[in-house]
Amino acid sequence: MGAKIIDGKAIADEIRAELAKELEGLKTKGIEPGIATLLVGDNFGARMYRGAVEKFCAEMGFNYREETHPADISEADVIRIVESLNADAKVSGILPLRPFPEHISDSAVINSISVDKDIDCFHPFNMGKLALGEPTFPPATPSACIELMERYMKGEGIDPKDGFEGAEICVVGHSNIVGKPVSFLCLNRNASTTTVHVFTSMKGNLEKHTTAADYVVVAAGFPNLIGSEQVKEGAVVIDVGINRVIVCPECGTYNRAKKDPCKKCGADLSEAEGKTVGDANFDELVGKVKAITPVPGGVGSVTNMMLAKNTLRAARLLAGA
Repeated sequence: MGAKIIDGKAIADEIRAELAKELEGLKTKGIEPGIATLLVGDNFGARMYRGAVEKFCAEMGFNYREETHPADISEADVIRIVESLNADAKVSGILPLRPFPEHISDSAVINSISVDKDIDCFHPFNMGKLALGEPTFPPATPSACIELMERYMKGEGIDPKDGFEGAEICVVGHSNIVGKPVSFLCLNRNASTTTVHVFTSMKGNLEKHTTAADYVVVAAGFPNLIGSEQVKEGAVVIDVGINRVIVCPECGTYNRAKKDPCKKCGADLSEAEGKTVGDANFDELVGKVKAITPVPGGVGSVTNMMLAKNTLRAARLLAGA
């Protein structure tokens, strides 16, 4: 029997319906949540995310304020823009879209954001509260991982409280954006949490940890890092990775760029097709694990809903509701 596919799109639709009711209730009280994005320069990824947030706000019925500025703007001016967003009653949450140009410090911008509008937990104050297990705005992608795990547990007839307590959870990746905060969120639910990373792998110890885990959360940014040999039978895999790869038409190997020959067989890749894959080898794992999230259609589908949840909470707090 194959693995259960944890359908992130279906779960996102369920959450969207729940949040729509909450939003309707807030609007009857005169509370209208809103998100502001801050983009400096012309980074392709940041521009894409800005467009996605604008579309998301329109779909959710949130106010949206765009702050897009040329790369040569001064750091002092960027800070003044953040201060204006802090003071804007129509803005519940602020999203700084990185990377910033070299002359603008990430920490200077993030530290200037009001902690009450820091809806993706960038500010050290909110990250500190997360680490201490105190109420805060949990970052969207790590929250999506927890949401998927909780809903999977409920679908299996398991109370999430019991499901997390004492469970062996291995987080692969220790970034400040996903790995560390998702580890905190699991620890805060009393899971037995292990965090592994590239240096664990370099010491030859990766499998020692991943094969002991009931749940493996993969957030390393490396395609097909976790295969069937890295997990135990019946584990649950949450795949955060989103990697765009070039598939060799001759041997099927994943490559990073079309301009170079296939790293395995040397075939020309100029006409090869691209594919989006996760950090887990879905095709290998689906026959061994108990459940797995697909890529695309898994964690990424739920991330925006977690951002929306934080935005509604920020709006309530700002309104004192």
